[in-house]
Amino acid sequence: MIFNSFEFLLLFLPALLIVFFLLSVNRFRIWILIGASFLFYGLSGIEHALILFLQILWVFAFIRWDKFLGNRLALFLAIIFPILSLVYYKYMGFIISNLLPFYEENGSSSFSLFENIILPAGISFFTFQTVSLAIDKYRGDIKETPKFRDLALYISFFPQLVAGPIVRFHQVSDAIHGLSSFRIKHQDMIEALGFIIFGLAAKVLIADTLNLYVEPFKGSPSELSVISALYVLFAYSFQIYFDFYGYSLIAIGLGRLFGFHLPDNFLRPYESLNPKDFWRRWHVSLSYWIRDYLYMPLGGSDRHLRNILVIFTICGLWHGADWTFIVWGLYHAVLVTGYNQFSRFWDRLPALLQKAMNFSLVSVGWVLFLFNFSEAKEFLGSLLGFTANKLDAPSLESWAFLLLSAVICFFVHFERQAKYSHSTPLVSHIYSSSLAGLLLAVILFMDRSQDFIYFRF
Repeated sequence: MIFNSFEFLLLFLPALLIVFFLLSVNRFRIWILIGASFLFYGLSGIEHALILFLQILWVFAFIRWDKFLGNRLALFLAIIFPILSLVYYKYMGFIISNLLPFYEENGSSSFSLFENIILPAGISFFTFQTVSLAIDKYRGDIKETPKFRDLALYISFFPQLVAGPIVRFHQVSDAIHGLSSFRIKHQDMIEALGFIIFGLAAKVLIADTLNLYVEPFKGSPSELSVISALYVLFAYSFQIYFDFYGYSLIAIGLGRLFGFHLPDNFLRPYESLNPKDFWRRWHVSLSYWIRDYLYMPLGGSDRHLRNILVIFTICGLWHGADWTFIVWGLYHAVLVTGYNQFSRFWDRLPALLQKAMNFSLVSVGWVLFLFNFSEAKEFLGSLLGFTANKLDAPSLESWAFLLLSAVICFFVHFERQAKYSHSTPLVSHIYSSSLAGLLLAVILFMDRSQDFIYFRF
């Protein structure tokens, strides 16, 4: 099930809200959310829900046995199964495919990830949360072992299960413990609905529309003109921006409905002044997870260059089991280290030029999400004017929509609109009317909507 579907909006969510607020005994609310989260996830496959449950059960068992096993052994055992399950489901195809020459020489058949193993949606996200819980318990950041039900909801909570944010237990523990007494205020409900509807609009009305305009050019990257290649470059950049931004807003809004204040995961990253600043704004929870659980334990800035290469390689692999993602990670490592070396020159440039340069560099990197290596090479050739121009240029309508997307990206702050929607009665009325109009538009166009891009990760 996905957020941008009629089943979720018209069946699952209303039914859950009715059961949660009207029909349930308050002390059972946590089990209602756990059951709803497993139903939400299990509809993609019983095996996937089983893997989620086993990860929860496994880490719970070993963090409880730390007094008998010793902290280090308990930590190792607690994280080994989640990591191995992630490797098996997400990376086994990549590993086998890169060993295929050896296997083919020995008469083995080829291996296909999607034929042999179906990737559970969001396994990277909930595995990282499982691992962080075990490490935080080992470090003493979690003083008491959480109850099984608390841990289960922390990992499986459906708003952030599939595409984040990657939260720490301390960020949601108060909300979990307060579920039985939670009462949502009218204004909080309006604010939560604002996040959800703005997120759906970003996904359905902007990201999916950009996808329709980009799609005709994907199949022939070597036949694009320079202008067409520029259009694809920036249209896809805004597509992935609004796709992930939309999910992040929906997750925050859904969390608010049940008393969870999930952290902002998207701090207007295209307004970043430099590559280093970009990673403080794009997928914030992933950046901090990598910093706290990889970069700092590896020595932090004492071995800066080595650690930057390591963590960005891992960041690339986290996004996908393919060499294109590894190269994408290394590309950002080069951008960050390059900025560190030349920051004294970069920072003297006008702020608008810094933003434009950073946005352009980031957009070039997204080419590796859109194309494989050979196609990316052809696309960059078209971008530089080295290939034949055989396709029609993008229409005036598509350029106009790209401009509109840019204006919304840089000048419209959805979070600010949601948070200050009740400043005056007139503003509240206009805001509510706008939400109703946006929701109607979302419903009208939702049948063409696609899965969120980050569901692949």
